[in-house]
Amino acid sequence: MILGLYYYPNGTELAEQFGDGWQYVLMPNKNSDEISYLQENQIQPLSPQELFTQITAEIDFYQRQIAMLQQQLSILAGEFTNGNGS
Repeated sequence: MILGLYYYPNGTELAEQFGDGWQYVLMPNKNSDEISYLQENQIQPLSPQELFTQITAEIDFYQRQIAMLQQQLSILAGEFTNGNGS
């Protein structure tokens, strides 16, 4: 997960310290507290198929979450309409 980007222009003090060009601030996953910094040439973009697979998996995950919440809501709504709710 990309948290941020820094750009260090060639010839600047920061570029001498960290390397010139783009620096990516990354977190391994959304539940992590680890942060790493990589230069642009250290990152390999996903192929279109890998990207499609990851996006599809994330959509499926959230659709399952929505379905579970809708089921819980219908149970609660049923209890409410049957006079069991407050």
